[in-house]
Amino acid sequence: MKTNIKFTNMKSSDKLRDYAESKYESFSKLVAPEHLEDAVCNVELAHDAHHQNGDVCMTEVTLDVNGKVYRATKFEKKMEKAIDKVKDDILEALRTDKGKREDSKRKGAAQAKEMLRSE
Repeated sequence: MKTNIKFTNMKSSDKLRDYAESKYESFSKLVAPEHLEDAVCNVELAHDAHHQNGDVCMTEVTLDVNGKVYRATKFEKKMEKAIDKVKDDILEALRTDKGKREDSKRKGAAQAKEMLRSE
């Protein structure tokens, strides 16, 4: 899986880049192995300087896997917290999608088995 990290309104930080890459490696566990090489994860880490208080750090992740796009955006006071929350949202979407695929396979297999029994 290819990961692109973009920094907006802030300096590029190797520490933050490594932290984001380590968190987003967990996506590869839920992506089908045949689609893993073509998967692209675009990450944008931004800092909104015009706020005087409140949520000023933004993390946005767009994961493109085999034509299906998963996207999440979070605003937090700390960049690490925003990275973690976005990771959780994308993982939840991947788990849901994986469950639907497995249920569909089971349903198809049950139908095939029933057709064989009726013959």
